Amino acid sequence: MSSRWSRLVLVMLFVIALQTTLFADLRPFGVAAQLVLLFVIASGVNHGVAIGAMTGLIAGLMYDFVLPTPVGLVSLVLGLAGATAGLLIYFFRQPTLWMKVVAIAVCSVLGEIYYPLAQAVVGIDGWLQLRLIKVVIVVAICNVIFSPIAILLSRWTLADRKLTV
Repeated sequence: MSSRWSRLVLVMLFVIALQTTLFADLRPFGVAAQLVLLFVIASGVNHGVAIGAMTGLIAGLMYDFVLPTPVGLVSLVLGLAGATAGLLIYFFRQPTLWMKVVAIAVCSVLGEIYYPLAQAVVGIDGWLQLRLIKVVIVVAICNVIFSPIAILLSRWTLADRKLTV
């Protein structure tokens, strides 16, 4: 018996492993693609506000143990990004794929802005710079490119399966 949350933890281990190994070295224009943010936003777009926020909190907590920032900071930012993605797509009855891709692009921009703001709140300086514009643009483009894969992966990972006896 597997629940959506146990599948989420296993998939997030794989996504974080990709983020910290392969995509740490592949840096278009000197910016790393944010796969963890993409997966959280795709979860919010596919499953709504509550699932997006929970996915962000769980993924952020797992990612927090890899980063040298205070524990809980990335969790807060990713939870907010997942909830924002769920809210952005909430008002459409049956969103099409292109609507989801646009929502992923907008939430990628917002998610990349949330992180330096959260760092500034806790006293980590140096992140609110003009370089943020380049980071936001590159991350949004990378997330749009990988969004169909992330949408399918989050749909499979967080599907609520009923067991029949």
